[in-house]
Amino acid sequence: MNRIRFLRMQKAMKQEDLAKVIHVSQSSLSGYENEKYEPDKKTLLRLASYFGVSIDYLLGIDNARFYEKKMSEQIPVYSVLQTNPLTGPCGSVLYFLDFDPYWKEEGEYFGIQICGDRMEPRMFEGDVAIVRRQDTAKDSSVAVVQVGRENALVIRVINREDGMTLLPYNPKYKAFFYTNKEIAELPVKILGKVVEFRGKC
Repeated sequence: MNRIRFLRMQKAMKQEDLAKVIHVSQSSLSGYENEKYEPDKKTLLRLASYFGVSIDYLLGIDNARFYEKKMSEQIPVYSVLQTNPLTGPCGSVLYFLDFDPYWKEEGEYFGIQICGDRMEPRMFEGDVAIVRRQDTAKDSSVAVVQVGRENALVIRVINREDGMTLLPYNPKYKAFFYTNKEIAELPVKILGKVVEFRGKC
């Protein structure tokens, strides 16, 4: 069986859901799974990152599913996350995740485990979002946001002149709009931008 299809079926995902995760059309994903053509490098990286496997494994070059060489850096993965103004992200650390040290040059990173179905089909419960710590997010990007004293959420951010909308991917959940006054008073804080997400193994 094609390994992309095998990994997708292990997660009980539909083709259309995985296609959205890796930013390709469903017909393209079908072509990869039927081995009509190979994904480009960027798509292979997204697939490998999401499923937590090596590119060689995806392509059938190597039977070792996971990277044998451990990355030399690790970042904490939180289950519940808040923020401390002096120390930054804090909360319940589930475990530490291997992380490419090259990324450390771009800033400070942490992980947060997805809880619930608010971000489906982009992210699923148990997946891990890799987050670069920063206090701003571009329009329509996925970020970690804390409202007041509530636990932080992984959610899409829509910036507006009069405030900010927090928008889940799952259509069964409503969007939340906060005025600029509410953002300052509650406050509504962006703790970081999601730069990668990894499927649960």
